[in-house]
Amino acid sequence: MKETETGKYKALLLAKRDDLMGKSRSREDIWISQAHDLIENSQLAGEREFAVRVLELDTRSLARIAAALERIQNGDFGLCLECEEPISPKRLGAAPWAEYCLHCQEMHDAEAADRFEPDMAA
Repeated sequence: MKETETGKYKALLLAKRDDLMGKSRSREDIWISQAHDLIENSQLAGEREFAVRVLELDTRSLARIAAALERIQNGDFGLCLECEEPISPKRLGAAPWAEYCLHCQEMHDAEAADRFEPDMAA
């Protein structure tokens, strides 16, 4: 991949990282506080659960961005980690942190779905 192309993707990655860091929820959002009302306690618990999920997603996104920036530095950016084929520019434009080509990503997603099938018989 040409240096000008990787520069464009690096700028996208840095902008996304800065955006996530800027709007990242603080740990204060997940502090446990008690209310005198049972309904309000339930609402607070739901808000904490939501804040924890958003924090987890942001942390995963930041890790993927850091890995993509490292691949740029190492000269491996834009190659699928599974099959080592180039990742399409359209995919990288939408998700510059992409680790896999579309075909390999679909296979990983299918494997993950197979591992996470809740038992509905209970």
